[in-house]
Amino acid sequence: MNLSPHIANRMLPRKGERHIQPALRISTISVALGVCVMIWAFAITSGFRKEIREKVVGFTGYIDIQYFDNNTSYEKQGICIDSLDFQSIDALPEVTRITSSVHKAGILQKEEMIEGIFFKGVGPDYPLDFFQKNLVRGELPSYNDSSTSNDILLSEAMAIKLRLDTGERIRVYFVQQPVRQRSFHICGIYNTGLNYYDKNFALCDIRHLQKLNGWGAGQVDGIEVALRDFEQMESAKNRINTLLPYNLHAVTAREQQRELFDWMELFDQNILVLVILITLVVCITLISTQLTLVLEQTPNIGILKTLGSGNRLIRNVFLFICGKILLKGLLWGNSIALLVCFLQNKTHLLRLNPENYFVDYVPMLCQWQHLLGINLFIWAVTMLVLILPTHHITTRIRTVEAIRSK
Repeated sequence: MNLSPHIANRMLPRKGERHIQPALRISTISVALGVCVMIWAFAITSGFRKEIREKVVGFTGYIDIQYFDNNTSYEKQGICIDSLDFQSIDALPEVTRITSSVHKAGILQKEEMIEGIFFKGVGPDYPLDFFQKNLVRGELPSYNDSSTSNDILLSEAMAIKLRLDTGERIRVYFVQQPVRQRSFHICGIYNTGLNYYDKNFALCDIRHLQKLNGWGAGQVDGIEVALRDFEQMESAKNRINTLLPYNLHAVTAREQQRELFDWMELFDQNILVLVILITLVVCITLISTQLTLVLEQTPNIGILKTLGSGNRLIRNVFLFICGKILLKGLLWGNSIALLVCFLQNKTHLLRLNPENYFVDYVPMLCQWQHLLGINLFIWAVTMLVLILPTHHITTRIRTVEAIRSK
């Protein structure tokens, strides 16, 4: 029969014992706060990653098939769609969709104001769910197979600069030989918070850009491959490259925005430091509480030793008491952290400057593997750390001196 839980429950301080209750409350609060901060740190990091990944992929796609050259300008060399084995690429298990696009730089003009712009021409098969989610006003352009549309989707940053709004027409110049001019209708305005793209990016009908480049319907300069999971990009890229001709190559979203993804990788270093500090605080608090309990229960330890209890039994008694304090702190910490995450995702109460953080609120994404890992890590580390001081003190307590101190 395991007597440790029974003895531990008898030794737990009652409500009337005010001199020991504050120490227990402080330990519980310390554990709860530590768990809250760790869960929030992981949730915020995961939320930032998810939001920024979705925005980058919304503009560039998971993987972009491009012409293999040293051209770093916006305009790429054309790709003949017939030269690609679309069926083999689409049959890959990671791939969900393949779409094509054409890119071209232009100059917007309204009265005396001009601004550079980067057009992305898309066709009827291009998904606009990402832009629907970030649509500020107006409506999405409709590019059907029947005729070329003059509708464009413009960013809010560009609209503010040129004092434009939905329903207006804007003149665009394309710098080439000879210079071409087009008049577009602004059907919608979007804002993603990703300023690099918002300030330079507009959607238009792919057929406009194909005509300006003198290309046929079967020529594009970018082929976007959508995947089931962001983490599959590298493996999918390697498979796609084996299916491409020598003059084409696949480029991932991470490679196109390496600085942005490197910035997000710094989150992991900050979290590691935070986890170490919080774990140290929790361990030190519980060790202090454990020592206080041992000193408080010294006479009872002497009685237990007189009755034949070994050091192992006594050590397990105090580990059980600290385990109950730790468990209570974990339950409170998880409950508070999850509630705050839920309220933040619903209300967006904590706001951010999108120019610095690419989102206008603090995103929180709680993942079950993070929650499980945090709780198991704190439990395992804390209980292991508590074994040594408990064993050291209980073995040094002498029976006669312990009983006399009562």
